[in-house]
Amino acid sequence: MKKMFFIPLVAIFAACTSSPKDASELDLTDFKQKISYALGADMGTNFTNIPEDIFNQLNKAELESGFFEYLTEDNLKSVECRNILEAALSNGNGIDTTKYKMSEISHCYGSIFGEMLRNSLVGKDAMGEINPDIARIGFANSLVKSDTLIPIEERQQMIMNFNNDLNSFAGEEFMNKMAKKHKHDVKEEGHIVIENEEGNGTPIDLSGEYNIVYTMTNISGDTIISTLRDPKLSDKENAQIVNADDIVFPDAWKIASKNMTVGGDYTIYTSHDLAYGEEGLRAPNSPNYVIQPFSAVIIYSKVLSQGERYGEVKAKGRAVIEQAKQRSNTKVYPEGFIITTLEEGTGPKVKAGADVQAHYILSNSNGEVVENSFMSSSQNNQPAPSFSLNGVVEGWKLGIPEMNEGGRYKLVLPYNLAYGEQGNQSIQPYETLSFEIQVIKSGEPGSLVKERQQPSFTEEQMKELQEQLKQQQQN
Repeated sequence: MKKMFFIPLVAIFAACTSSPKDASELDLTDFKQKISYALGADMGTNFTNIPEDIFNQLNKAELESGFFEYLTEDNLKSVECRNILEAALSNGNGIDTTKYKMSEISHCYGSIFGEMLRNSLVGKDAMGEINPDIARIGFANSLVKSDTLIPIEERQQMIMNFNNDLNSFAGEEFMNKMAKKHKHDVKEEGHIVIENEEGNGTPIDLSGEYNIVYTMTNISGDTIISTLRDPKLSDKENAQIVNADDIVFPDAWKIASKNMTVGGDYTIYTSHDLAYGEEGLRAPNSPNYVIQPFSAVIIYSKVLSQGERYGEVKAKGRAVIEQAKQRSNTKVYPEGFIITTLEEGTGPKVKAGADVQAHYILSNSNGEVVENSFMSSSQNNQPAPSFSLNGVVEGWKLGIPEMNEGGRYKLVLPYNLAYGEQGNQSIQPYETLSFEIQVIKSGEPGSLVKERQQPSFTEEQMKELQEQLKQQQQN
């Protein structure tokens, strides 16, 4: 069921007859006044992230003036302002006023946030939905920390709902416009697929993987996701290997694949329903959106070739293994792992199941370094990591006991002895891994790695926990 927000449509498009001069004249029952104030105040709160000693040096009147000027006018000298800020803030020792006055620096500082808000609204054709004079009041109040008119939680929810509605309205209008322009390319599911260049007739196989040139933009044409490294390069040089489970492919692309063939060049227009829906797409481990909720998108897609899923990484892995076999001082073991002795250790051989302290550098089949314990230990001022051979991947369980303390080795693991068909957060499925390992020392289990203590509970504590769980389930 589609969410219904509290924003009345009449209020969104109602015109404000006059502009209040300060916060005391605001009518917060008027939606346009309220959202204008909220947006300005939200921009002003960005200054709470600036160190207080720097913020106190800034001219508040010029911050406000710069914000308002760039909010209300287009094509200003934003590049010049960025140069001023770079010169004033680049030395890391506060604000440098040797080249520019504090008033100029402050004006430009405020302009960043005015331009940011303007670009957001213009991109959604929504400048007419706010009153810039009231946004200025909200911004100014926030600078002096007197923004108490709208509780912050209500303000944040209000702005989120406002943006969601704008995204939804803009997307619907855009799709209606495209449907009229490309009426013969509209599909029954509602998306639009335009064939710019005919393919070779081979259907797209959703179970495979693709060498693809791919770009996704918002409806304003701003690039969101792209394989393109340089427009001057060929398609082959700009392509990447991905499969249909990758997050870059929304439902619209998967549905459109039945109308696409290998080698064909296509443009796909889709509403949010077949893109990233009401939730949008957030950046990994971040609250920031890559694609905002309720956003329509445009996709440009050209599959250059397709094949078995993970075929590319499997082929690279086989090549890594064959190269490893050719090195001197190398032994290939029946289980499939390979050890090259770089420096023979003079200490005792590591025992199976032992605790081991070792440094390592992990690389994938592309030769890219994934982990480097030398680097991380140095940065964190920590010793080399210690681990139990009972708690590592199978290839380490088998390979480390073939090494001596004090030695350096190259250990190559096929995917079945590493992270297998699933991979992990930093290792893709079917990845062949190479480790350069320096064995420092080893010992009996528990000598270098302490077992985690399991919490123990009395019988009475267990009963209390069970009772709490029952109450939670009932609630």
